[in-house]
Amino acid sequence: MLNVLFVRYDDFAHSGVHVYSWANELSAQGACCAVAVPENPQSLSALGKARFSACAFSDIKNGMIFPDGRGPDIVHAWTPRENVRRCCERLRQKQRFRQFIHLEDNERQLLVTALGRPWKTLAAMSHEELDKLVPPHLSHPLRAEEFLQSADGVTVIIDRLREFVPKHVPTLEMWPSADGAQFVPRPMNHELRSQLGISPDATVLVYTGNVHHANASEVRSLYLAVAILNREGHPAVLVRTGRDYSAFLGPDEAWGRQHSIELGHVSRWEIPGLLAAADVLIQPGRPGEFNDYRFPSKIPEFLAAGRPVVLPACNLGLHMVDGQDACVLPKVDALGIVDAVLRITGDRDLYARLSAGARAFFDRELSWEKSSRALLRFYERGAPAESLFQEVAPDRFRNQPGGVSRQSDGPPAWME
Repeated sequence: MLNVLFVRYDDFAHSGVHVYSWANELSAQGACCAVAVPENPQSLSALGKARFSACAFSDIKNGMIFPDGRGPDIVHAWTPRENVRRCCERLRQKQRFRQFIHLEDNERQLLVTALGRPWKTLAAMSHEELDKLVPPHLSHPLRAEEFLQSADGVTVIIDRLREFVPKHVPTLEMWPSADGAQFVPRPMNHELRSQLGISPDATVLVYTGNVHHANASEVRSLYLAVAILNREGHPAVLVRTGRDYSAFLGPDEAWGRQHSIELGHVSRWEIPGLLAAADVLIQPGRPGEFNDYRFPSKIPEFLAAGRPVVLPACNLGLHMVDGQDACVLPKVDALGIVDAVLRITGDRDLYARLSAGARAFFDRELSWEKSSRALLRFYERGAPAESLFQEVAPDRFRNQPGGVSRQSDGPPAWME
């Protein structure tokens, strides 16, 4: 049996559903999985029943955490962030294993944004200077690159992240999914709308997610769009879950909160019912340094809910057909949201087509089980890109999700 240890940069309460789902699926397919987090492994209980074990970093000093008494055959670092890298390096001193690394964000852009310094400045610093500057929850420009160079394989959540993978390292693109049994097309949740005091004639937008420095302006555009819709005589309400880690509405928040219902942190089990209260589901944003290299976790859930989805022409949006799978806009800012909402809610045929198309895309393209099978083969074989890819998809999808490659064209122009 293959022993697989995932090492995460944070506990399960913060975007832990991807590791949870892939570890569960790998376990169902015969692997023995464990997930290590810096602390608070008990946070796993919020995600549901797990087929794997969870532990804190302090519990894996010798790596002997598997039922067979052996250490890990595979250690999958969930991003090359400093706390993860250090944990893997400590374990490497005592165990032999194959090292894989997962990329789910533009780590360089996150560091630039957090520290407020240009990438050129950071890249020119020494190891020692950066050691004092880079916090544990972000990636060290030099040490993360060395970590990636030494990897046996790298998984990426979206194809553009291959730009950060050394040319000699095999890569596997893995799209995340959602629980297709919980997130299903449901009738309009009029009961919840009534409980929240929403007028029957209002258009309801539901956004499930935290606000932080990287997405603050994008979420602000949702509030601004709802304010514009109401000002123009189209009643609209934004229902929000999640926490605010940024004062994104400005010093006077009244203008934004006037038409929003703030539910704060809610359990994952409540989200499907909330999405069923929505008329339209919107992922704000635009192409660029942040969105080109990520895959928002909300999108699979939005699609699975069978409501019209509005999203920008980046990451997953580049693989979708506008007007069929979703409403794909060059950028989803406040004015774009207003226009899309009015267009979709004013056209019954379009509304029905986008609702059906969203779920059809989910069923066709997004599956924890399928991506886990590809991941297990990636672990077991360490095969040349071409031989693994042939089992994932036919040739005509060679550049599509699920494919494996070794190529990298170097960093994007904005980092030069």
